[in-house]
Amino acid sequence: MTILITNLSYSIDNNLNVYKDVDILIDNNNIKIGKFLMEKENINQKDLKIIDGKNKCAMPGLTNTHTHIPMTLLRGISDDMILQDWLKEKIWVNEAKLTKEAVYYGSLLGCLEMLRFGITSFNDMYFFSEEILKATKEIGLKGTICYPIIDFGTPEHDNLDKLLNGAENFIKKYKDEKTVKPAIAPHAPYTCSENTYIKCKEIANKYNTILHTHISETRYEVVEMENNKNIRPVDYLNNLNILDKNTIVAHCVWITKDEAKTLAKTETKISHCSTSNMKLASGGVMPLVELLQHGANISLGTDGVASNNNMDILEQMKITSLLHKAHRWDPTVADIDTVLKMGINSQSIGFENNDIILIDLGAPHMRPIHNIKSNIVYSANGNDVDTVIVNGKILMENKKFIFEDAVINNIYNKVNKIVEKFI
Repeated sequence: MTILITNLSYSIDNNLNVYKDVDILIDNNNIKIGKFLMEKENINQKDLKIIDGKNKCAMPGLTNTHTHIPMTLLRGISDDMILQDWLKEKIWVNEAKLTKEAVYYGSLLGCLEMLRFGITSFNDMYFFSEEILKATKEIGLKGTICYPIIDFGTPEHDNLDKLLNGAENFIKKYKDEKTVKPAIAPHAPYTCSENTYIKCKEIANKYNTILHTHISETRYEVVEMENNKNIRPVDYLNNLNILDKNTIVAHCVWITKDEAKTLAKTETKISHCSTSNMKLASGGVMPLVELLQHGANISLGTDGVASNNNMDILEQMKITSLLHKAHRWDPTVADIDTVLKMGINSQSIGFENNDIILIDLGAPHMRPIHNIKSNIVYSANGNDVDTVIVNGKILMENKKFIFEDAVINNIYNKVNKIVEKFI
């Protein structure tokens, strides 16, 4: 299908250039910005979809680089608790009840939420990865689906060898897929041994795929590693040759300036989860300024919705910007362009950003427009997303999913039945 979006008020490209009063032509995933006459462009009107872009802003699809999307099932199950109590008393005990079916429907719900908010690609780490991948393909998003590894087993497998074998089989099975990328995810240095990380990296290298892990999220885990191993987590992983351009690390809250330099030098990708870190009261603030000064590749992640409690990357942009301004007493840091780049950084998880979303400019909070990028970062939220086009296919238009209402209602009903056992 060829898609022509006409009469756009604004358009923003991947380099954050702004255009006014333009059209966008999407043909075989090729995107052109300009003013188009169908006759001049030899557009085939038989297979043409025209979208009215009046009072809309087109921009690249958003990216969420650290998620646990089946945790939609645990949204709001417990808030305002100390992290370790929250994990032990509420999260882990309920995660132990999860089944393949539960993860599948939780993933469908999570994908719908991301689609509604204009997220076209994401990077996930959670149990029953095959169910997450299945749901991602059915909704039509692009996803790097990481098979989780932890030394003491998961609801899916009861020992490490089974997990590692499962991860390799998962990657082999789906390595040639186009819209989904299988990968591996050792959980964190405090839950995975040195040997586990090495084996995970061997698998990642063998199939040239991403390794996704948590690192330095809390002061406690950093101090524990310093006390037990006399080394900090970033240096620990670097010494194991884990850090490189195919590794993406989430959080990096408690890292030093030297560690920031190491992450940048090794070309390690970083997923910044500002909202989750604040909600869980992780303490420190990721040294964004130092990381950017060293040229680090940074993107935005929401983390799981049990600690966020949504997957709204537009909201994440604003919160990230305000957090670092307040933390540094400097209104110039985490500026509009910086956080916009972070929010559309699909390359960090292996996808070209050839997706388009339309932002509705008609609501009172989106008027007037002195700087369209300012309106998007500081005024907009996920509910302002009007249309989502992924890989040349329209998945949402006029704020309505392409799926029949019966399909959506079935997902909601299944989720309601699944979570009854969590009460």
